[in-house]
Amino acid sequence: MLTFKNLRSFKYAVEFSSFKKAAKKLAYSQSTISKHITELEQSLEADLFIDGHIQNGLTKIGELTYNFACQTLLDYAHFKDNVSSLIKTQTTIKIGGLERYLADIMIDNIVHYQNNHPHVTFDLIHGTSDETLERLRLGQLDIGIVADRIVPAGFASITLKRESLVSIISLNTYEKIKQRPNLIYKLPILIDRKASIIFEYVLKETNEFLNIIHVEGDSIVLAGVKKEQCLGIVSDGCFDENDFKILKTYNDSAPIRLIYPEKWSESQKQFFFKFLIQAIQKK
Repeated sequence: MLTFKNLRSFKYAVEFSSFKKAAKKLAYSQSTISKHITELEQSLEADLFIDGHIQNGLTKIGELTYNFACQTLLDYAHFKDNVSSLIKTQTTIKIGGLERYLADIMIDNIVHYQNNHPHVTFDLIHGTSDETLERLRLGQLDIGIVADRIVPAGFASITLKRESLVSIISLNTYEKIKQRPNLIYKLPILIDRKASIIFEYVLKETNEFLNIIHVEGDSIVLAGVKKEQCLGIVSDGCFDENDFKILKTYNDSAPIRLIYPEKWSESQKQFFFKFLIQAIQKK
């Protein structure tokens, strides 16, 4: 058989003119060296040594096989060095989107992947869906997670889940509004300043809410609504419905998309993407 082991055993046997010395060099038994060379001869259907003895020198096919073994083993060594060098090269994968999506969808998968691929690092970049799309177009991100947006040219997408945009209120505040319905129009409303989808579906063509307070992230929206007399606008997937009352649904079942390039520039990034998709599909 033309295996690396057989070629290596043959090469050293020729160079030392001895099965015994070749065996010592390769930490094999002498019988193993003999077995490898016999398998090589059977594969080639030809004798490698004149009259079957190493001391007599190589046959013409033996010389050809020796040259082939030297070049093959040299090429293999270079190949291993190149693979090792590539693996050791640090790769940074940049992923963008709203903070909640990065936390819910990415963190566990990234930690798991990095445990087995320490040469790959990650940058998670918070931003609105519009900011994320623009960064993808400019090549500043490798992967983006956006809510209810058209996929730009040169990119593909997978729908991760669907969410609706809703206005919510705490149960305590809701009880007070039932007694004084007009109070709802005087309450401030908290929105995540990065959630541009809110402007598209809620605030763009309405003056329903006059007292808008911009905060940093859905978690602050929820904390504020729970503690104070105010409303909040969030996606329906980010809160416990036992703690809040949904007043209105604005865009029903909007897609949350994972957007990625149609062609990958680096194999390490493509390897992570394949891992990510498999992990998501298992959930």
